[in-house]
Amino acid sequence: MIALGVALVGVMLSLTYDLGKQQGCRNCAPDIERADRYRNAVDLLDKWCGHESPQARLIAGHLLAVGEGMPMNAGTPCGDEPCSIPGLREQLRRMTPNSN
Repeated sequence: MIALGVALVGVMLSLTYDLGKQQGCRNCAPDIERADRYRNAVDLLDKWCGHESPQARLIAGHLLAVGEGMPMNAGTPCGDEPCSIPGLREQLRRMTPNSN
């Protein structure tokens, strides 16, 4: 009787696995790996380019805020806070090409 119950559970698990696989819900690891690569790229941009280029630091801050769902300034930027695209463009315009 116990063996029959174990066999039934095994069949049910196999069926649910196959149904999930057909629906594409079985493996989300590639999406997580992709998101990790984007996050790593933003961190590296900030770390290795931000100290020499304030433009790179602003862009990295913008990408991080968008990717992480952090709040962003939607109006006229006051400083170097993360902004929406129009604000980011204004921040970049305010910088001189060689400002550090």
